[in-house]
Amino acid sequence: MNEQANRSGSDAEVATFVQLYTSNERRIRAFLFTLLGDRDSVDEVMQNVSTVLWKKFDELEDPSGFLKWAYVIARFEVLAYRRRLARDRFVLDEDLITTLAEEYAGDDQSLDIEERIRYLSDCLTRLDGKERHLLIASYASGTPINQVAEKNSLPVNRLYKLLGRLRRRLKECVELKLLPS
Repeated sequence: MNEQANRSGSDAEVATFVQLYTSNERRIRAFLFTLLGDRDSVDEVMQNVSTVLWKKFDELEDPSGFLKWAYVIARFEVLAYRRRLARDRFVLDEDLITTLAEEYAGDDQSLDIEERIRYLSDCLTRLDGKERHLLIASYASGTPINQVAEKNSLPVNRLYKLLGRLRRRLKECVELKLLPS
């Protein structure tokens, strides 16, 4: 009888995990996409995140905090993945990943992040090639901003101002798309 009680407790734990995981998987994937930027990397890291979530599920004290807990685990898995790919020149800097993760996890609007990512991708395609290149070189390559400025024959202050304008344009573009029709 005692063995049967333990088994049903285990079954309840599995059921709880499956329910929490399946109801939050898309949000976790969107979070990973924000940090990684491509679906192949997201798929690879998501496998690791899923495994860690299950292995550490008994450490979760409050099931209502599952998503934020999953974001923390996902962030650490992204950092581990990034370390494995440290040779890649388009890997985001660790501090930027941490900042994005913290902003994302604290954002009540993160529920519609997949929609925002689609809109952001569309808005990025509307920038001209040089503008896109500057954004990628400044934020995704890990190259110091002064080197990006030098490679593009721009004073550092001018590059910062240009990047600020580009970020504002992208933000406005996404926000316009989010407005109800």
